[in-house]
Amino acid sequence: MSRFSVAKERAIDDLESIVEELYRASRRHKRTGLWNIVNPYRAKAKPDQMVVWLTGNRRGAFKDFVSNDKGDAIDLVAYALAGAVSDDSRMAAVEWLEERYGLKNMDPARKRRMEAEGKSRRLAAEAKEKARRENNINRARKFFYACSENVAGTPVEAYLESRGIALSAIPALGHAIRYRHDCEYWMEDERPLMPAMVHAMVTAGGKVAANHYTFLRADGSGKADVFKAKLMFPETSGLVIRLTNGAAGIGAEQAAREGVCGLVGIVEGCEDGYSAAIAAPELRMWATGSLSGLLHMPDHAAASGFIIFQDNDWGKRQAQDLFRRAVARIKGFGKPVEVVSMPASWGKDVNDAYTRREW
Repeated sequence: MSRFSVAKERAIDDLESIVEELYRASRRHKRTGLWNIVNPYRAKAKPDQMVVWLTGNRRGAFKDFVSNDKGDAIDLVAYALAGAVSDDSRMAAVEWLEERYGLKNMDPARKRRMEAEGKSRRLAAEAKEKARRENNINRARKFFYACSENVAGTPVEAYLESRGIALSAIPALGHAIRYRHDCEYWMEDERPLMPAMVHAMVTAGGKVAANHYTFLRADGSGKADVFKAKLMFPETSGLVIRLTNGAAGIGAEQAAREGVCGLVGIVEGCEDGYSAAIAAPELRMWATGSLSGLLHMPDHAAASGFIIFQDNDWGKRQAQDLFRRAVARIKGFGKPVEVVSMPASWGKDVNDAYTRREW
């Protein structure tokens, strides 16, 4: 077992304390399967832009979705120590771990025991992670279908109207939106209950695998006055919110079966998607929920091409780099791709432009 392997095993074992010490991570941003942390080397970094995985065979791995810095448990330590992953910083990380855990003078018998124990832990962790993910997906699916399909007369309708959106004006509204009057806000220790607009996030095959939550004020006059009013659960990589069905008027799976293709409009937020659908009802509108979600958006047989609406608050260099990588990946689908960038004077996103009647 090499020095790197021994050090990596120890880092994975004591991952939580390492993350807390080296990245000063807040437990407020820790979830069952991952920990959102702030990149200490990137200006104006936010917790939701960088993640350390805590479970399964990815435990100890990290990624900054803006800078694209990523790596395993050794790289996580190397990045914290030096702000970059290189041969030198990785060696420094190994030496730091050896010093911290007294690994330099470990005898061969103990190393063999560590290797066997590590393999056993990995297999057990992989099985546990698979079960956890399946359980979370089932929870999300059951929760969505337990929410009310009828949003008329609810805080959801009031909220959307405050954003200039009337769902009745959308001729081919999908089935992604629901209302929950007593949704638990899990970012606070008290876990208060409040109304929420809930959207299903689906796989490439159309199955619900996560939910997007917008927590609202009781009267729907705006988003709830909480730390973060928009949340997603569980993992959302590769998922989208199918807001509308466009000119076809039917779901994406049915359209694919019938050989019906059309343009798909891509936005980050649901409010932007509904605004675009009112202005251009022929588009099948999908939302990714976040800029990083755009980087993992799947292709679909019902899509003949994509129109990507770029937010004006994606102006920072890191966000622009992420956006360019996402667009390049989508162009790799081999279909026409058009990026729509609005003048800054129209607002920060499609909803701003729509409510100001600039579009």
